[in-house]
Amino acid sequence: MDDRIIDFNELKNRAKDKDVDKFESYIYDLYYSMAEGTLTMGEFTKNIFKYMEENNISQEKFYDIQKKIMERYGFDPNNLEAQMKNMGIDLGSVNGNVGADSYETLRKNISFQEKYKNRLKVKNVSEYYINNNINTINIILDGENVIITSVKKIDLINDNELNEFLTSYKKVLDGKSIKITMCEASHNYEY
Repeated sequence: MDDRIIDFNELKNRAKDKDVDKFESYIYDLYYSMAEGTLTMGEFTKNIFKYMEENNISQEKFYDIQKKIMERYGFDPNNLEAQMKNMGIDLGSVNGNVGADSYETLRKNISFQEKYKNRLKVKNVSEYYINNNINTINIILDGENVIITSVKKIDLINDNELNEFLTSYKKVLDGKSIKITMCEASHNYEY
C-alpha cells in the first residue's frame, strides 16, 4: 500500500484517549451497579452493547479501547495470554481465541446465560483424572459436591489413589462432608 494513502477504516477504529476515558467511566458505573445488586451480568453485557451502538463503536474499536484500558492498568495486551496463564487462567481454553473473534463467542455465551438465567448456574469447577489399573475416571469438584464419572463400574474400595485424592480434597474443605455422586457406565456421544 502506498504510504501516502490514508486508511480511513483504520483511523475510524483507532481509540482516542477521550474514548477510553469515557468508556472506563461508564464501565465503573456498571460495576458499581453490579456490586449494589441492581444490575445482573446479562444486563451489564446488554448495556455494553447498547453503549457500543449509541457511540458508533465497531468491534475493532471496542477491542482497541479494551487494550488501552489494560495498558493503563499495567497489562501488556500483546502478551496478555501469557500473563493470564501465569495467573492460572488459560484464555485459549476459555473461548478458543483472543481478540475480535472472541467478542462474538462471548456475546453468544452471555446471551445463552441470560436466556436460561433462572435455572442455569455458572460456576468454576475443577477436574481431576485418574487412569490406573483399577479405575479410569473423571472427577469434577464443585465445592462439597464431587461427581465421579466412568464408562465402567467405579471401584472405591480397592483404588488407593482415588481414596487418597478424596481424603486430601476433604482436608481442603476443612473436614466438611463431601457429597459424592457416582455416574458409572456413562456414555459419551457427540451431538
